[in-house]
Amino acid sequence: MTPENIKNIKKMNAKELQKKLKNTTDEGMQIFLLTELGKFSKGPTVQETLLRYTESPSVALRSTAFDALIKNGNKEVISAAIKHLNDEYKVVIRCIELLGFHRVVNTIPLLKSLMDSPNKWIRFYAADNLGDMNDDSLISFLSTQLEGEIEDIVRSGCYSGIIKLVEYEEDIPFWIGKMGELLMNTKDPDAAYVTINSLTDFADTPFSKQIVTILQSRLDIEEDKKLSRLLEWSLACIE
Repeated sequence: MTPENIKNIKKMNAKELQKKLKNTTDEGMQIFLLTELGKFSKGPTVQETLLRYTESPSVALRSTAFDALIKNGNKEVISAAIKHLNDEYKVVIRCIELLGFHRVVNTIPLLKSLMDSPNKWIRFYAADNLGDMNDDSLISFLSTQLEGEIEDIVRSGCYSGIIKLVEYEEDIPFWIGKMGELLMNTKDPDAAYVTINSLTDFADTPFSKQIVTILQSRLDIEEDKKLSRLLEWSLACIE
């Protein structure tokens, strides 16, 4: 796909995108078009199209469709996301994000149960999105999960979830510090990646100086070029 084609597709309205999608069999193009349709996901016809793709035989198309629907909190979309919580993990994590984005509190038990998943990415997204549920009783749950969790990426999700749930501002530096310890010690590049992103998201708080210090400390010892670039980008965003 040429830059000109991309530019033209990005200019399309919902009707044009759906027409092109209907006449496209290439999965890569379908993914791109579904992503673009996300801009119009609250429209009834677009919602119907995207929901149809959540039932596609393709994992990539199902996950992309849910990703495109993330800003649509209609009951049909929520029901579909709940239904697919037992899907392939790439679909499940998009569903978890959607439920967290809309703070669907009646799914808290389902998200808690996903902390028993053998897949570390599912556990990470479940922990992180439980933090969006505005229920401070979940702090105790996530703290308990930390006690037996061996995967750094999941521990990072627990820390992130707790930080979002903490009621008193004076408690936040402790948990940011725990994320910092994890970032400095982890050998898992995935864990480092998500932790850097989470800390960057939290840096618009009064704790930006603490976060900058953590990120700079990791950058000073980082040998992975991709992580170094991410750290540099994160620091530039904060400063």
